[in-house]
Amino acid sequence: MRNAKYLSDFYDFQYGKGNNNPDNGGQYPVYGSNGIIGWYDKYNSEDAPVIGHIGANCGSVVWANGKHFVTYNGIICKIKSGVNSRFAYYALLNSHLETRTRGAAQPFISYDLLNRVSVYAPIIEMQNKIASILSSYDRLIENNTRRIRLLEQMAENLYKEWFVRFRFPGHEKVEMVNGLPKGWETIHIKELAQLKSGYAFKSEWFIEEGEAVAKIKDIGNILMDTSSFSYVDKENCIKAKKFLLTTGDLTIALTGATIGKISIVPKHKGNIYTNQRLGKFFLGDNPMEKLPFLYCLFKQESMVSNIVNLSNSSSAQPNISPEQIEKIKILGNHDIISMYNKTCNPLFSNILALYSQNQLLTRQRDLLLPRLMSGKLEIKS
Repeated sequence: MRNAKYLSDFYDFQYGKGNNNPDNGGQYPVYGSNGIIGWYDKYNSEDAPVIGHIGANCGSVVWANGKHFVTYNGIICKIKSGVNSRFAYYALLNSHLETRTRGAAQPFISYDLLNRVSVYAPIIEMQNKIASILSSYDRLIENNTRRIRLLEQMAENLYKEWFVRFRFPGHEKVEMVNGLPKGWETIHIKELAQLKSGYAFKSEWFIEEGEAVAKIKDIGNILMDTSSFSYVDKENCIKAKKFLLTTGDLTIALTGATIGKISIVPKHKGNIYTNQRLGKFFLGDNPMEKLPFLYCLFKQESMVSNIVNLSNSSSAQPNISPEQIEKIKILGNHDIISMYNKTCNPLFSNILALYSQNQLLTRQRDLLLPRLMSGKLEIKS
């Protein structure tokens, strides 16, 4: 049986619940319109997709593992019996719900719309096979993502061991003076790397295709998100050559709610330029040589708090200048910093390699997805 059915044959939909405190430190992840936004002590769904209901991420689909809580701006998808849950999830992804939203000022998606979306619905045996094929890609992506987090955690743990607890190699033979290892001194960030704000691309320059421009919204948790860049014509990049990003560069948000947040630039086909208020640390011709220490330094809560305090945080839009960040003082030793960078360089190289693998796997899965979910690609029984 290869007939078209509707999403309503796969799911019962219901809106998430309002929550005045979506992060009370509970054990269950809280999902909003585009992923986890906190942790709560209650749950209202288990092992199911969550759809962004309203706002900028309306129509987005994420798979939520285990017990979780869905807030009012997410839609809970209750999977019906007799349906392969992963196949039903891929049916949602293939429906491109973000293109079906309503509302101009505030996009939203409704039950009525979801119930009327038609989907390919083969017999359960075929659903199982299709879900197995696509899930194999997602498992590899999830495994690589876990490895990336573990590698980052290893680098951060080593940073704290060397620069917070002062247990760096040879520390046993170093005399402590006023609570610090002898030879350690005050270092300004500018001594480690120069920081510049990006180029001021004009709003009317942005077009559908062209040269990629990274904005603050593209800063990811570890690596820059390269999936939704803005673009400008090549002619408008002539004066922005010094703002080119290369693999291993470190960027930082200089304004807004995510001020102080950093991310690493992954391998990317074509040029990427930094937009204004997105800062670039100039790390030299081989950024990886200086990346580890600066990355872990700016991941510390104390550094983020320092940046927020230095910014005009009382205003609606907090801002900080590159010069203010360059003047920040830390305690350290240049030789130990160099040793740390050499020690952790392989960890960050592996992070970038795993991310590149994930990009390739994602592209392959996304090419297969519409063909499998429409029945155009025949699967042998």
